[in-house]
Amino acid sequence: MFKNLNINKRITYFLLGCIPIRIVFTLILKYVKNDYLPYLGIPLLLQSFGFLYLYFKNLRLNAPEAGGKTWWANLRLIHGALYLTAAIYAFQKKDISWVPLLIDVIVGLIFFLIHHKII
Repeated sequence: MFKNLNINKRITYFLLGCIPIRIVFTLILKYVKNDYLPYLGIPLLLQSFGFLYLYFKNLRLNAPEAGGKTWWANLRLIHGALYLTAAIYAFQKKDISWVPLLIDVIVGLIFFLIHHKII
């Protein structure tokens, strides 16, 4: 599916797919009632474990959606830590549980733009 993606398609998919999905997750956490936050903490926790597992095991380094090289592999530690922080806040029903995900969106976008020499 991703095997023959040129750079323009990869940039488009990231900016119109990945980033909006991450923003939606952030907005869900921001606007959901605090009583529901612990339920959302479960998928956040699982996602964070996934990112951290890939980082510490040095796995999935050949991402076809990135043209064959997972250039963001070293950022998975930050990604996993931010999702873990959001999960902990969600389990505690804290209003700020969405903030780590917003930071994740911003950091991801900045590193993407730097990597692709857009900024």
